[in-house]
Amino acid sequence: MTLSVKDSGAWRTITGLFVKASGAWRTVTNGFIKSGGTWREFYTSAIPVTVSTNQTNFNLYTAAVAAGYDGTSAVTINCTVNSGIVNNSSSTGSPAFTFGAIPGTCTVNLTNLGTIEGAGGAGGTGGSTSGPTSSSPGAAGAAGGNAMNITCPTTITNGSGYIWGGGGGGGGGHGMAFISGKDNYNSGGGGGGGGAGNTAGGGGAGGFAYNGLTGNAGSAGSSSAGGAGGAGRTDISFTSGAGGNGGNPGQAGAIGTAGQAGSTSAGGAAGKAINTNGNSVTWVSGSSDPNVKGAVS
Repeated sequence: MTLSVKDSGAWRTITGLFVKASGAWRTVTNGFIKSGGTWREFYTSAIPVTVSTNQTNFNLYTAAVAAGYDGTSAVTINCTVNSGIVNNSSSTGSPAFTFGAIPGTCTVNLTNLGTIEGAGGAGGTGGSTSGPTSSSPGAAGAAGGNAMNITCPTTITNGSGYIWGGGGGGGGGHGMAFISGKDNYNSGGGGGGGGAGNTAGGGGAGGFAYNGLTGNAGSAGSSSAGGAGGAGRTDISFTSGAGGNGGNPGQAGAIGTAGQAGSTSAGGAAGKAINTNGNSVTWVSGSSDPNVKGAVS
């Protein structure tokens, strides 16, 4: 609902209401009037939030409170991420952009002109060897992080922006320990590649070999691509498993291979573009690749 005031004989629309509380002017988000013994809402205002600098683990609730939100009312929050701005995450366990404690009764309108990207998962360590015929599989790659976490119904305009989940890390390759005749062949597995993310996943270390060749390490990912898995090592005739490649934004990491005689190791799961927590997402624009990479669920 809009309100108007007569100024110099002309009606002008009020763009915001403010009240002074504890010496500070605060935005009125909801106004009520008692009519016929019943309180009725006569005014509701959207809280404006603009993200104009690069952010790590951005919390929309914190920003909305700073803009005048009381923290509990059912309001509309209009958030704009400016062009060229990057929202990233410090780790796969924290989304790059979270709604924080915003109640489910609110509505958020997000206009994203920048980049919101989850962290990449680390590549798995290559499998090792501990004796002439004793070898282990590589470690699984770590999952990528989510780009966004929402807590209420959200409408997104994303035609000029990017929302990308972090890529999963590649699995580590199996170590190789093998006796043929009188000869012992022994090498560690390759490390998995790191998943893509603005905080990219690191490559996994190559596996240790007790009397042979240490495995090749995997490469770290970048903001736009997963890193390559470390190649298997060949000791004369036999080869250890290669590490899997890290996943690109919103994609799982590849498996670490079995090599000469072993088993595979799983790549890490992809991070979501948006973790909805059961809330609805309405797209005005930019809902598919390349603007969105990863699940919205």
